[in-house]
Amino acid sequence: MTATLGLEALDRTVYQKMLDRPALGVAELAAELSVAPDAIRACLDRLFALQLVQMSCEAPSRFTVVDPVLGVKRLLDQQHDELLRRQHQMASSHQALVRILAGSSGPAQQADGVERLTGPDAVRRRLERLTLEARHEILTFMADARTPAALQAARESDTLALQRGVAIRTVGPDAVRDDAATLAHTRALAAQGGEFRTVAALPTSLVVVDRSHALVPMDPADNAKGALLLSAPGMIAPLLALFERVWGGAAPLGGDAAGTGHLPSEQERALLTLLAQGHTDESAAVQLHISARTARRIMASLNERLGARSRFEAGLRAARLGWV
Repeated sequence: MTATLGLEALDRTVYQKMLDRPALGVAELAAELSVAPDAIRACLDRLFALQLVQMSCEAPSRFTVVDPVLGVKRLLDQQHDELLRRQHQMASSHQALVRILAGSSGPAQQADGVERLTGPDAVRRRLERLTLEARHEILTFMADARTPAALQAARESDTLALQRGVAIRTVGPDAVRDDAATLAHTRALAAQGGEFRTVAALPTSLVVVDRSHALVPMDPADNAKGALLLSAPGMIAPLLALFERVWGGAAPLGGDAAGTGHLPSEQERALLTLLAQGHTDESAAVQLHISARTARRIMASLNERLGARSRFEAGLRAARLGWV
């Protein structure tokens, strides 16, 4: 039954009966209300706990009702105290939750716009949260190839961000062009508006979210050590400049790679220059620190973009466009 101020319907009925007819005992109340005597005793126990009845001075084995005005005031006071207690509990729970979300109760250490995230798990948790909270843009240097499981997890969170209208731009190493899992990942994101480009090599891993937070590895040679979460504007600005510089010279991968409207990347220009100087694919690849297979693939892409049927024709068209 629905309780009002801590009273159930039968409690209120018994209390009212005792007000109207103080002489009624347990047996009489049970008979009057057609309920078992044990139910009346349970009601009296609850009323006593709520200080609405008290032991009779005239007959210690019986209860007598407390004045209704005083009784209701006691009930309201109890309800008020209970409400304050619950509000205090909720406030404490909320503060604890905020501390957890802010990472202040974990192993992270923060000072002057730098938060240390120790270990891959801490980095993954914070990256997932940053992606979830992103509103405008996510910029990434994917310096190393990721496992299929990591790509799947990234695809799920990136898909949600893209659906919210967040722009995602990623730069990876040229080597990922030969990785089937990464290609599938980039195509899936490109279909939803994400952009992916590649360069010969990246200076470091990097994630910048909404131009206000950046994740960089503690040790570029060992990502397993963890990462630094940077939030100071003076730290973010040079990382943004670095990203835009690398992005401008990177080769598109995915749906935005076709057509001659895209200027060649620095790597593509270097390859064209070396080939124009008489280098073979193999010797040009050595000069650029890439594999011969990658050099041939880049050249095939250039031929397609230039509409050339031979390397000689591609060289002529690239020269006319000022690419070399």
